Amino acid sequence: MRRRTRFAVGGVLLVVALAVLLPAAVMAGPDGSASVQFGNPTVGSPGPVGPGVVLHDQSANAQFNLVPRTTVVAAGGTVTFTIGVQGATGNNIVPHWVSVCNKGVQPEDVVDSNLATIGIDDSDCTPAPNGGPFSSGSGQTVPVTFSQPGRYLVICNLRPHFTEFNMYGWVNVT
Repeated sequence: MRRRTRFAVGGVLLVVALAVLLPAAVMAGPDGSASVQFGNPTVGSPGPVGPGVVLHDQSANAQFNLVPRTTVVAAGGTVTFTIGVQGATGNNIVPHWVSVCNKGVQPEDVVDSNLATIGIDDSDCTPAPNGGPFSSGSGQTVPVTFSQPGRYLVICNLRPHFTEFNMYGWVNVT
């Protein structure tokens, strides 16, 4: 009998806890700010990165990702992008270049019309002011304010990072 009573009391406590916590979680909207890191230097093998150097294991996966891949902010909110983080070997800085595309643009919509430059030249994707490329130093920050609701594609504007490594992410503005 005691066992059934304890089980019933535990079940009631669980229901009460969910009734209190669930509405608070659902009602909590996106914050007015968020942070996104270009590259994750603590993941992957210690393989070197650079021209003519073959990447191995998860080095490229670590160096050429946005973390988190998707973030949410309220309209008028600011996302701070951290770029130029130290590479997997600990002695190199992988350059990145923040570019925000127009609302609704998908990765397959990005067309590079000028292959003579290192940066992607697409009128739907605008490099952020003071957004790079950064190749020296560590932890450069680039704040970008999103005033209109929608889904925005954010890419690394350095051609091989976007075209070869799919380095992009999303900002959802509510």
